[in-house]
Amino acid sequence: MRKNPFSLVFILMACSGDVRAEPEFVVPTVGGGTGQSQAVPMANLNTAGGAGAGAGPQEPAAGGGPAAGGGPAAAGSSAPEPAGGAPEPSPYDTPTSCSSGDYYEDDDDESPQMRPGNACITCHDRDDEGPSFTIAGTVYPTAHEPDDCDGADDSDILIVITGADGEVLELDVNSVGNFYSSARVALPFWAKVVMAGRERAMGHAEMSGDCNACHTEAGANGAPGRVMLP
Repeated sequence: MRKNPFSLVFILMACSGDVRAEPEFVVPTVGGGTGQSQAVPMANLNTAGGAGAGAGPQEPAAGGGPAAGGGPAAAGSSAPEPAGGAPEPSPYDTPTSCSSGDYYEDDDDESPQMRPGNACITCHDRDDEGPSFTIAGTVYPTAHEPDDCDGADDSDILIVITGADGEVLELDVNSVGNFYSSARVALPFWAKVVMAGRERAMGHAEMSGDCNACHTEAGANGAPGRVMLP
């Protein structure tokens, strides 16, 4: 007669003359192929799913590990970049130099190329010579260029003056970087240098058109140095 694999087996334990029974189920060995059975204590059976149901280690949560993606950090993540970074150097933090290598000569006297870098309006008013300008100055490639050094001469350079009345005056520079005008300008005015789609603008409105009086080699009256290309 074939034995019922789930027949109840009693384990008799003698202790102090008492007999106690612990019920077991006989469970067929899985994959054994020999018809052998294995006794499993009833307490180890899962009441919902029968023998072995719910047994074994629990599966890890989706993704596994301390963070989604299975590792200490999510896939594709990287260490955060430090905020800020090294500041760009100031264009005014440069040594004194004459970029052009050329200087004013006496034979240029009383010409539009005279005395680049000098305060044109102050000089004309003091000596009572030369035309009377409302705007005059010199534009340079770098911030600290000496008096009488020839300035920038790029034909694309424009000096743009915007008066308090909104009128705009555009001035070209000559071969030594000088610019000037006798046109009326409503005060205070704003000024900027424009070249090749770039510009460098003054940070405040100005009352004096004698640009080189403040935009000296070292800078004066709050100016950081020369009128400079952008």
